[in-house]
Amino acid sequence: DHNNLSKGVAEAAAEEGIKIYTIGVGTEKGGPIPIKRNGIVLKYKKDSNENVVITKLNSKTLIEISEIGNGVYIDGKNTAEVTEKTTSILSSLDKKEFEAKEFSEYKDQFQWFISFAILFLSLELLVFEKKTYWVKKLNLFNEKN
Repeated sequence: DHNNLSKGVAEAAAEEGIKIYTIGVGTEKGGPIPIKRNGIVLKYKKDSNENVVITKLNSKTLIEISEIGNGVYIDGKNTAEVTEKTTSILSSLDKKEFEAKEFSEYKDQFQWFISFAILFLSLELLVFEKKTYWVKKLNLFNEKN
């Protein structure tokens, strides 16, 4: 049952210290869900069997969920009242700091390439008397040509 599942989730949230606030929108009688474009109703939402979907407010379940979740139910009929109550609730809540950490596990491998490059450069400078063109071009020791 969907309501029991919702209540179970509310209980689990409450155990973790999470408060649940619910806002009831719509009417108990219910009504179709309009699909609008530019404020004009084009059609109504339909289910997979092409039946018009009727949405109903189930305030009883929302009240139970908010009570289980140590929160509050807000009647959503008046938008200004909803905004006022929501603002009041949010400002009265304890502020807590959350720290986000990101961990990356990787192993640097570039040092092997640098080590080989330095080794070969050293060998070339020490072993070969005749300098190659690119070493001359680097002019590491400020030699005059």
